[in-house]
Amino acid sequence: MRTRSPITFVGGIVGLVTFLGVGLLPALLYGGYAGLILATAIWGMPIHEHILAQGLIVMGIVAGALSIGGIFVLGGAIVGSGIGELLSTIGSHVKVSGKLDKVRN
Repeated sequence: MRTRSPITFVGGIVGLVTFLGVGLLPALLYGGYAGLILATAIWGMPIHEHILAQGLIVMGIVAGALSIGGIFVLGGAIVGSGIGELLSTIGSHVKVSGKLDKVRN
């Protein structure tokens, strides 16, 4: 089993920071809206101060934040892994071509 490069973790951290800066507020808003729509479909309109309805809305908010946050972190890790593979390929190519130059001279 191959170990993960540190640049993959750095990509995941960059994805998390990007999510916190850009995606957190929309994820909370859309998750809350989805929970509100679901609670309206179950208990009807207007939604009364029922603990289950409020819990459903909060679960929608949490689900929206976790799912979008996961997408951002996974995307950052994928990009970091791709950059790591690209750098390792370039590094091995430079090492091989450097050895060939020494052999030719």
